[in-house]
Amino acid sequence: MGEMIPLFTERNVEPFNSPLEIGLRTATILAEAYPEAFSLQRLVILDYLVVHSDDVEGGPAGLHPKTPHRSGELLVRRDAIQKGLYLYMSRNLVSRQFREAGILYAATEYTGAFLDSLDAQYTHALRTRADWLVSSFGSMPDRELDEFARSHIDRWGAEFEMESVLWLEDST
Repeated sequence: MGEMIPLFTERNVEPFNSPLEIGLRTATILAEAYPEAFSLQRLVILDYLVVHSDDVEGGPAGLHPKTPHRSGELLVRRDAIQKGLYLYMSRNLVSRQFREAGILYAATEYTGAFLDSLDAQYTHALRTRADWLVSSFGSMPDRELDEFARSHIDRWGAEFEMESVLWLEDST
């Protein structure tokens, strides 16, 4: 299976934006798209969109609050998502497939049952957004999804830049 990447290097690990949470989000996206398999690059974009669904016109409220410059998250998600995928692969909740198109990830036959066993408000909200996400973007070709992200990235989080300019003007 190649070199193992350590998932946790400290005893007290924060659960938020950890491989545990990010793996849960990607496993949920994959479960909604089952039996489809997605590339890591596609999962990076889909993970951003499931968290910040309100960045898409007509999308549901975001799973996490809006933060300034949040589009920068796209640049740092890849490693965290990969660690999350490895964690969930180690529990047979995500599978890795080697295809002509490259390495793809998919839910397994156990992923849905695992998600059904979780009864937290966050999990329910995540599943609702993942369902919306897959129905909105699931069949979009990778190239189009990538172009969608590239064409919107400069706007995601930009509203805070304008607000900060307005606050500076008000304080003078």
